[in-house]
Amino acid sequence: MPPLKSMLSKTGSDNLVFGFIVLTYALLTTGTAPAMIALSLALAVWILSGNIFRDIVLIKKNWFLPVIAIVLLHWIGLLYSLDTDLGIDYALKTKYWIVCLVTAGMVFNEKRLDILLKLFWAGLLAGAFLAMLQFAGVIEPFRKGFPGFGVVHTLVCMYLIIGILMASLYFKKAASLKARLVFLAMILAFIFHLAVLKGRAGYLVFALVSPFVANNLASGFSVKFRIVAAVLLGTALLLSPVVRKVITDSYAKVSSQRDKLFAGRFDSEVPRFYITHEAVKVFLSHPLKGIGTGSLPVPTKAHGHRVDHPHNNFLYMGTSFGIIGIAVCGWLFAQMFYLSWKARKTSVGYFILSTCSVLFLGGMFDTAILNNGTLIFLTMTYGLINCLDEQCAEHNMPEIL
Repeated sequence: MPPLKSMLSKTGSDNLVFGFIVLTYALLTTGTAPAMIALSLALAVWILSGNIFRDIVLIKKNWFLPVIAIVLLHWIGLLYSLDTDLGIDYALKTKYWIVCLVTAGMVFNEKRLDILLKLFWAGLLAGAFLAMLQFAGVIEPFRKGFPGFGVVHTLVCMYLIIGILMASLYFKKAASLKARLVFLAMILAFIFHLAVLKGRAGYLVFALVSPFVANNLASGFSVKFRIVAAVLLGTALLLSPVVRKVITDSYAKVSSQRDKLFAGRFDSEVPRFYITHEAVKVFLSHPLKGIGTGSLPVPTKAHGHRVDHPHNNFLYMGTSFGIIGIAVCGWLFAQMFYLSWKARKTSVGYFILSTCSVLFLGGMFDTAILNNGTLIFLTMTYGLINCLDEQCAEHNMPEIL
């Protein structure tokens, strides 16, 4: 029997890695565990084929520097962590940043993005279809309160919004009416799924990006028409009784408990005020180096209610590693935004830009760089920055350093 490495070379290790990465994107919409299996297979092929030795040099690239900084902060933060058990768990999550090198080493172009998006959209459509059946009472939800495949709404909302942004771009680029109708139907299905989820952060992020979606959908119309379209799209979720109930219930709760909530006292139905209050207090008490990786449960538990993370990327980095942590988090997203913005006229650039924007905004309401699903999505997409040089050259755009 020939060596495994030889077999992988003959079957095309790059194609296998690409296939498993695409499968990971598709399966993230159905749950983290299936995606983890696909990602593990991609990593296995990448290592066993020897591609790891070819791609390891990419750590010298300028775009990779924030990744190195994030990884180092998590492991250095263990040296003064107040909760080493959780700290080690969080530090081990930095292994996902290796995926940047895997996707960076792939040959990736517009054609391959089309394949990736078709499978990603297929996963989202399957979830939206299940949500429709569950909402209509035809079948029982897999997980109560989470229509679709049962993925936590803070994660699936982010995937849906990225899917909507990319579908709107392809609607704009579509040459035929039939293709445009297909993309429009897809967008409406994703919006429906958003509308039956109880994801308040998802509602807000969708409202914030709706002008970009509307601009793509109404690209041939006047500015006034596009503004009206953006307003209508941004408020479309209010047509859902689920969304209206979530908003009215939240408003009523905050209004009735205003003094308690704004004083930072814990409330089980609206815990975010307490979480934010505690995280800000910890950061202001330790602004230079934070309190270490995974340490937030210690001071919060002392005040009566344990908080594992502050549901905010920047507060997480700030409480853990101080002002340096906030700066590194900002550096990562700023780099991703800047480089993808320069390549926004390409589909690949727009995909990276959409992912960056949604996970940055969503990261204001959940720790996207810590949750497995969004972290995997971020690391895979961040690595695609390495492919933008070629994309920019094809469109006569400035090269990326």
